[in-house]
Amino acid sequence: MSHAIEKLLERYYEGETTLEEECELREFFQKDDIPTHLQLHAEQFRYFAKSRTQQPSASTSYQIVTRLNAQSKVRPLISWGLRIAAGVTLLLVGFAGGLMYTNRTSEKSGTDNAEVTAMKNALRFEQVNQTSASERIQAVNQSVELEQADADITQMLINTMNFDENVNVRLAACQALSHFEDEPLAREGLIQSLRIQTDPNVQLTLIEILVSIKEKRAAEEMQRLAQNKEVMDVVRLKAKEGFTHLTQLNKKSAS
Repeated sequence: MSHAIEKLLERYYEGETTLEEECELREFFQKDDIPTHLQLHAEQFRYFAKSRTQQPSASTSYQIVTRLNAQSKVRPLISWGLRIAAGVTLLLVGFAGGLMYTNRTSEKSGTDNAEVTAMKNALRFEQVNQTSASERIQAVNQSVELEQADADITQMLINTMNFDENVNVRLAACQALSHFEDEPLAREGLIQSLRIQTDPNVQLTLIEILVSIKEKRAAEEMQRLAQNKEVMDVVRLKAKEGFTHLTQLNKKSAS
């Protein structure tokens, strides 16, 4: 059974599993007797499953966002527990924001064509257990074909980037948001995501995107990553390079 799950995990992280296979994985990792070498995967599945059930009220989300915006500096997150706590907070903020945005879709349904509607449905959180990773990647890639993303789609992509349990789906959402660099919501989402992502592939992708779009506000966060010894060396080096580049841009703007 363990060997079969390992093979299934390989396909899952490649975004090739079907909905039925992903349901099988979720059910397996809800058990108590998980083999030691699979415990890390179990923690991931349980973490995202638990996070999806926590829905803060709109007023609570507003208070959290206000407090985050009021902070001039982000306190370094030393322990893994603190990183997860901060991640859950920002994920839930994005989740609640997504709910508020997606609730407005009915007002504009008359202008949405069938493909856009299907794409939005695939990315809704209430549908996450009914779509496979490959289907969600396809929906994310479809968003890139749009000339301009509305607030609904942008927020859905941000939520997917932060919240989807499959790293390949999150990477696809990162790339999709980079195509909407002129959207303030997309840029803010990319910055906030850099604060909470722990997967090195996603971290590297975010750093590259934020440098390419010359998002100077991300310099401080890149500095934090570069100084965080819990982060992989390759990420720290890339963050240091990004910080140097963005700082130089800030100096040029000031002169």
